[in-house]
Amino acid sequence: MNFSTRIQHLQDLIGSSERLLSEAIPKGHIDLTSSVPPFPVPGVLLNAAQEIIRSENLNYTETYGLPKLRMALAERHELSWGAEGVTITTGTTEALFCVLASILDPGDELLVPSLTLRAHESVSYFFSGTVRVYPVSMDTPYPINAEDLIGLITPRTKAVLLNNPLIATGQLFDIKEFEILSSYCEEKGIFILVDESFYEVRYAGFEARSYAGYADHVITFSSMTKLFSISGLRIGWLFAKPEITEAVNSVRYISSTCANTFSQRFALRMVQGLGKETKEKLLSILQNRRKLMLETLQQYGFKKYVRSHAGYFVLVNIQHELKNAMSDIDFVRILRERHEVMATPGSHFGPAANGYIRISFATEETDIQRGIAAIRECVDAQNL
Repeated sequence: MNFSTRIQHLQDLIGSSERLLSEAIPKGHIDLTSSVPPFPVPGVLLNAAQEIIRSENLNYTETYGLPKLRMALAERHELSWGAEGVTITTGTTEALFCVLASILDPGDELLVPSLTLRAHESVSYFFSGTVRVYPVSMDTPYPINAEDLIGLITPRTKAVLLNNPLIATGQLFDIKEFEILSSYCEEKGIFILVDESFYEVRYAGFEARSYAGYADHVITFSSMTKLFSISGLRIGWLFAKPEITEAVNSVRYISSTCANTFSQRFALRMVQGLGKETKEKLLSILQNRRKLMLETLQQYGFKKYVRSHAGYFVLVNIQHELKNAMSDIDFVRILRERHEVMATPGSHFGPAANGYIRISFATEETDIQRGIAAIRECVDAQNL
């Protein structure tokens, strides 16, 4: 059977790493790969779900999304565009797909960070665009230098993708650096795409801001379901000036009609404050587990890792601990097979993380401690 060359390219790009990550967690293994906290869905959310199913209209909404939800999000983010600047999407992945479908012509260039999801890179190929990778720093609190990034922009650059926080490391952007980049891109007519999927899950002690509604050339997409372990509702939103919103929804009209209506009604209640008290408790628990993971890494002598300020992950430089070179994929396989711990190869997120592993503190405290102890055992065994 002959598929398009586009699909063949996507399968080659995504296939191997996705297969590795999709392997089932063997019984008894410690799972440090999770991007979903292990907390049960709060009862107040479950009760709201039952009420919505029993009493509310679940037919199609307009393609742009439920008007009340769009207005609530516009007010929450103080958008000068109002509800016309909000689109409700089937998660942030659809948001990115439809934005790129709206702005990319064949040969246009998308700049992506050297640490990102494969999907972020592959979507541009679907529209015959080209991708160039820009470097990020894991040795400083802030991942990008605006002037360095500007130096990579060419006349063919159509958009720059940022992750706020950065995928895999949890680093947030220096506001001043963003201002410099934004000013340059506005002058050159270049879009800035900001993925803020994990922005809601951030911790005290680090200045940050959302870039929703920042400027007419800035397009932001986000969601708020990950913390509550309900990411399967597949609901997200996109903030952009109305002209962009209209173009995006022309694509969505023929691709998805509208986002899931139940999920939209559920999200409306969350935006209006449902689960707020639980959210604060969960963030406090995660902050304590982050602290425990960092302390345990120090206890077991790990020297190089990135201190996250958002999300649930710590990126650990394993190659720095090993006497002999070994790929992060091989290390993760040995860790799983011989030490019964599951971790994510850093290279899954791009070349900048070759030799790293990503471990999640969205798990039980005892698993954090036992898992890091096993990682040290695995390193020491390779160094014999």
